[in-house]
Amino acid sequence: MSTAIAPSRARNAARPKFGPQILAALISGASVEHIAKTYGLPGKRVEKLLRDELQKRWIAPAQEYGRLQIVRLEGILAKLILKAEDGDLAAIDRILRVLDRLDRYHGFGKRAPIVHSYDDEARKRLFERLDRAAGRALLPPPETKA
Repeated sequence: MSTAIAPSRARNAARPKFGPQILAALISGASVEHIAKTYGLPGKRVEKLLRDELQKRWIAPAQEYGRLQIVRLEGILAKLILKAEDGDLAAIDRILRVLDRLDRYHGFGKRAPIVHSYDDEARKRLFERLDRAAGRALLPPPETKA
């Protein structure tokens, strides 16, 4: 039975697994359109293969995207460093931008959380305020004159 008249399950099983190659091409900087043309697949199919491949490798979608971007940026950074070493001064500015972006993906661009530390005096004032508020809550409502 040829694959043209085979049941769809058999045709699907006979297809080569492009997921890892497509992901590698995307990481190396190829666009989805270029990958689709290279493998002779529709763009939507390439996107689905990428999603499936990322799902196999990583856990959460936000982490997928972040990790993919980090890998892409590291590849770009390696190329820019070679250009900078060859004397391309404009590459230095681009290196700094890529490093800033990498820092953000790694979480270094976020501000440190503010930690409130209470000394004994501040703690004492806080408890006094809480006691006064609790005392007011326990008082009976004022009587209204009719």
